[in-house]
Amino acid sequence: MTERNVRLTDSKPSPSNQNYSVKYTKLFKLFILISIYRLANAWMIRTQFDPDEYWQTLEPAYCLAFSNKTATAPLSLHPQQKYGCALTWEWTRRKKDISPVETQDTSSFQKALHGPVRSYVSILPTYWYYLGCRSIFQWAANDDDDNGSILNKNSSGNSRQSYTTKFFSNAKQFVRQQSTYLISKGPVFLHALTVAVPTDLSVWIIASRLERLAVSHNHHDIKSGKNNAAHVHWWQSWASCALIFTITSWFNGYALIRTYANSIETMLLMAGIALLGPELFDDVSVVKENQLCRHRLQARIAFVLGGLSACVRFTSLAAWIPIGIIIVLRKNTTAKQKLATLFGLCAANGLLGVLLGCCVDRYFFGFWAVPFLGNFHFNAILGLGSLYGTHPMLWYIYAGIPAICGIALPMFVWEVLLLLRKSRPRTNDAEGIRPRLTVFWIIASYTILHSFTEHKEFRFLLPVLPLMFILAGHAMVKLLRGISAYQSKLIIVALCLLNYPHLIYLSTVHQRGPISANAVLASIMKKAAQQDKSNNQFSVHYLMGCHSAPAYSHLHVADVIVDVDYLDCSPGCRSNKDLICESDAFSNDPYEFLHSAYATPLEGECNHEDSIDTPSYTESQHKRIPSFVIIMQEDASTTEELLFGKWNATLVASVRHSITSISWHRQTRNNDELSLLSLIDIHFEHMEIYSTLAK
Repeated sequence: MTERNVRLTDSKPSPSNQNYSVKYTKLFKLFILISIYRLANAWMIRTQFDPDEYWQTLEPAYCLAFSNKTATAPLSLHPQQKYGCALTWEWTRRKKDISPVETQDTSSFQKALHGPVRSYVSILPTYWYYLGCRSIFQWAANDDDDNGSILNKNSSGNSRQSYTTKFFSNAKQFVRQQSTYLISKGPVFLHALTVAVPTDLSVWIIASRLERLAVSHNHHDIKSGKNNAAHVHWWQSWASCALIFTITSWFNGYALIRTYANSIETMLLMAGIALLGPELFDDVSVVKENQLCRHRLQARIAFVLGGLSACVRFTSLAAWIPIGIIIVLRKNTTAKQKLATLFGLCAANGLLGVLLGCCVDRYFFGFWAVPFLGNFHFNAILGLGSLYGTHPMLWYIYAGIPAICGIALPMFVWEVLLLLRKSRPRTNDAEGIRPRLTVFWIIASYTILHSFTEHKEFRFLLPVLPLMFILAGHAMVKLLRGISAYQSKLIIVALCLLNYPHLIYLSTVHQRGPISANAVLASIMKKAAQQDKSNNQFSVHYLMGCHSAPAYSHLHVADVIVDVDYLDCSPGCRSNKDLICESDAFSNDPYEFLHSAYATPLEGECNHEDSIDTPSYTESQHKRIPSFVIIMQEDASTTEELLFGKWNATLVASVRHSITSISWHRQTRNNDELSLLSLIDIHFEHMEIYSTLAK
């Protein structure tokens, strides 16, 4: 018995277990540090980048959690499901002219093609968060006396119970006061933890694997041997350089952190590539059998994520199809085995992910919908994406990639040129650079296929931006290891600092009007409702560009019912030359639009209901005068006669939106100017808020 105890005491964990323990401990520490950074990044976001960050995530999630106007609303509504709902055409697109003679299969396919173009898969994290908020809000809405009465039954004058009652009362009051912030800003913090952090960790995992492979191939462009590895500082490793590039990237800090479907697509792609490390980069023929089984399970999960990514945005197939082809071609197997890998591993698990996504959409839409087919039909077949702007075919090459890469662009270009030169068959280094070539071909295929679409945006390249930083990190390593440690530190610090000026400007100054205006509106409505509890119904009309501001998700006030209206700019009127969209009619002549579209003020509350398929300006019915109007300063100046005259409106706030120009300082200043050190004047464009409520 004693000998057995001695043997157990002297036993030591195996080296493999120690390596796994160290690896996961390091990952956990990285997760904590990156989470703190990304939460600070999310807190800094005070501006709007693009309306899609609200209308593709926050607004539909808000409709599901807090509105009773959704198509799939249950018979017994939650007490908090009493607020408004606003959905764009992307969620309400339907096939209306199915011929009765068509077969059921054809009809279902046509309904899918002409159906919604957005999937509820991408809004699941926000929806679950809103469900949690809904429960908390309902708890806070209960009478404060409930806790006190319960506690009094269980105790007789205990001071600890009174402290508990006071604590719960203050907690409820805090929740009621901060409900607007929790609904509008909470999803950004959630995306910081569930989208940005996993993406950053995936970059570190992928770069670490590529670095280990480079060491095993004994290539001097990374590490020439064990002796030199001992002198490599942590900031001179490939994984560290790639991670520094991705977390300090101005575009990741500005776009990845936001509630875009593109952000979800980025996280799914990077997580999938991290899980596919052995299949994509390692030599599978030398992998042990037990490791191969584990990796194959990870690979199956990766392609399930790929299927979900296709549900979110069908264009993600531009990355996942090349990934599957690369995995099949890398194996030294027979044609039959290659087909088994292609269909058994890639296609089958990808379809499983698509099926899961369709089940999610079936639950929320209330019918079987295939949004990626609707998206493909709208953008690829009909080509209606061009209604929202067009760019030349090579725009991503000469404008898109340089802009989003930022300071990492020289390193990325240097690495790409080296890869293309060394990838020639006659070079001896062709085999060693194969993992990096794999990363490059994923980036290239994604960029090339996206270049064929007429409508282009910077954020469409967001999913492959982390891969660009992985290649740029390799080039940075070669630069840092050729100089002293002090010089390498200076370069790292300089690269980090160069990213932050424009990140801070874009996150705190540029296009902050919609967020600030809604915050002011929510504060005004909250104060009015507190002064008179019966005065809890308001209407807000956004007389601005196409969905240029968030709606209900940023106007949530406890027990305040808001009716929101915005100018129509749906493809139904944009693609019809005989119709004029409300947004275009207002832009052409703001005064004439207000004069003809709005009726004379009537007594009573506004009963206008938001319509997703708002008719064009020439066919619209008169609207009621709203409680509040948000309008750009330039348009307000042309409609002041109507606003102050017939509408009897008052200007309640003017918020800064973006900088229009900068000039030398003058002694006389206008209200739209900000003097900086009495040297220069910064001129701002403003959004103005008008109220038609009785004083």
